[in-house]
Amino acid sequence: MKTLRLFNLLEDPIFRVQVQQGMERLSLPEVLESLGRDEIEHFVGLQKHQEDAFHVFLSYLGAAVLARNNVNDPVRSKDYWRDKLRGLAGPAGDDAWTLVVDDLDKPAFLQPPIPEGDQRRLEATAFTPDELDLLPTSKNHDLKKARASSAEVDVWAYALISLQTMSGYYGRGNRGISRMNSGYGNRPIAEVVRSFRPGRRWQDAVERLLLHRREVLEGSFGYDPHGLVLVWTVPWDGKTSLLLRQLDPFYLEICRRIRLRSDGVSIVRADSVPADNDRIAAKEFKGVVGDAWLPVVTDDLKAYTVPPDGLSVDTLRRLIFEDGFKLGALQKPLDHWQGDVYFSVSVLVRGEGKTNGFYHRIVPIPERVHPRLWKRQEQRTTYAQLSKNAVERAGEVQHRVLKPAIYALLGGLERNGRESVTFKAWWERAAGEYTAAWENEFFPWLWSIPEDESRDEALREWTRKLYSIALEVLRETEHRLPRKEGTRYQTVAAAERIFFGAFYNRFPELFPAKKEEVLS
Repeated sequence: MKTLRLFNLLEDPIFRVQVQQGMERLSLPEVLESLGRDEIEHFVGLQKHQEDAFHVFLSYLGAAVLARNNVNDPVRSKDYWRDKLRGLAGPAGDDAWTLVVDDLDKPAFLQPPIPEGDQRRLEATAFTPDELDLLPTSKNHDLKKARASSAEVDVWAYALISLQTMSGYYGRGNRGISRMNSGYGNRPIAEVVRSFRPGRRWQDAVERLLLHRREVLEGSFGYDPHGLVLVWTVPWDGKTSLLLRQLDPFYLEICRRIRLRSDGVSIVRADSVPADNDRIAAKEFKGVVGDAWLPVVTDDLKAYTVPPDGLSVDTLRRLIFEDGFKLGALQKPLDHWQGDVYFSVSVLVRGEGKTNGFYHRIVPIPERVHPRLWKRQEQRTTYAQLSKNAVERAGEVQHRVLKPAIYALLGGLERNGRESVTFKAWWERAAGEYTAAWENEFFPWLWSIPEDESRDEALREWTRKLYSIALEVLRETEHRLPRKEGTRYQTVAAAERIFFGAFYNRFPELFPAKKEEVLS
C-alpha cells in the first residue's frame, strides 16, 4: 500500500507570510531565504506566545546547517537551504520535513517513528492546533480552547513546534523538554535584539549562535559536533532516552510521541501515545544544557524558572546586570552593533495543569549606555549596585511610607462601620498602582543618569520620583474612599501626616532646608 505523505515543508508553500507587497505562501527553504533578505513583516497565523518558540526553532536550524557546512553567512538561496535541510535529515529524507506521513515506522516533521507495538496505543489527543499546542493552555486560561476548527496547515506546524520545544511535564506520559529545570519549570527566552523584524532578528541570532557553539563544544556537556540535530528522525519507544553525547549542540528536540492524521486532504487530528521517560537524558543538568536563550541561576547552577507572578522589574534588572545569573552570547550585543537595542524576555509560566500567564517584557537600552553596561566593568558594577539600591528604595517607600498611610485611611472606614471593605483589597490595589508606576519609570530613569553624576545624587533623584508617585497613589486612594464628610477631613489629614512624617524620617537628605516647603 502506498504511504500517504502530505504537506512537505521543503517543497510545499505552507507558511503564510506578510511582505510589503501583500501575503505570500512560502516553503521552509523560501522562508529561510526571505529571512536572509529581511523581507518578512510577520508570519500570518503565528500566535504571540508561539513567536519566540518559532524564532528559536528557525535560528537553531539555520545555525546548525551553517555550522555543518563551515560557513557563517545566513544569507542563502532557497535551493541552498533545501539541499542542506535534506542533508540534515539523512536517511529519513523528506519524511522528516513532512507534516503527515501515515507510515508510523517512518518519521514525520517533529514526530518520531512509533514502534509497531505502540502504534495500536495511539489515541486522539487534539482535533485543532490550539488543543495540541502547549497542553495547559488548552484549558482556557490564556487561550480559548479549540478555536481553530478549520485551521491552515501552518497553524498545525506552529502548534507542533510550540509543543515539542517548550513543553514541561503534564501528567503521566506527557514528558517535558530538556532545556528547562525539571518538568515543572518553564523556558524563558531572553535575548538582546536590535530589531524585532523576523529577518533582522534571525540573522543576528544565527551569527551569535555560531559564536556560542564554540563555547558549548569546549564545555563539559560532551556534545558531538556531528551529532543528531533532528531528534525526531530516530524511533522512540517512550522508554529510552538520548544522551547529550549523541547530539549536536543545536539539537531540535521533541518531548511527546505525537502523529498528525489526515483525511487525505487536510489535517484532521493529532494522535499521541504516552512516554515513560524523557527523550533527552539530562535531568541531572537541571536544564543547563548550553541553551543560548535560557538564563542560568549561578547559586546552584540551574536553568531559571520564572515564578508564578511573572517578570518583575527587579528580575529584569538582575538579568541585565547578571546579578545571580549567567547569560550567554544571545543576551548581549555584538561589539559592532550601533543604535539602541532591546532586552527581550518572554515566558509562558506554568502551574500544575494550568498556565499562570504569558509574559513578554521588553526593556529598551539606549546606545549611549552600552559602554557602561557591556564594556567598562567598573562602571557596570557601580551601575548595577545603584540599580539594586533603587529597587530596594522603592520597596522601602512602599512598605514603610505608603502602606502605613493607606492603612490610616482604612482605619476611618472601619470606624464608620463598613465591615465589607477589606483592608487587604484596598491595600493591594494601591500597592499595584504604585508598583506599576515606579516600574514604568525605572529603566528610563536608570539610563538617563549622566556618567559624571554621583551615586548619591542619582539615588536622591530617584527617591524624589518615588515620593511623587507614592503621594499620587495615596491621594487617588483618598479620592476613591466612600465619603463620610463628618470624619473625612480628620482621616485624610492623619494619613497624610503619617505619609509625610515617615518620608521625612527615612529620607531626611531630601529635605535639607525647610521640610514644610518640600512637603507642601
